[in-house]
Amino acid sequence: MFEISGFDTAGVVSLKRLSLAAALKKARELVEDGCWDVQIVDPTGRVHTSSEEQAA
Repeated sequence: MFEISGFDTAGVVSLKRLSLAAALKKARELVEDGCWDVQIVDPTGRVHTSSEEQAA
């Protein structure tokens, strides 16, 4: 399970997706919607940040 988290004007956003592709898609949508500090934690515990994705 991939966990996506970030912040918006209402507070913390926390979601889960079954695949990396789905998690990346949701993370992009959150950033486009104005969320910040968006990150994905994969099943091994590795944290992927939205800034890493933008650099790739």
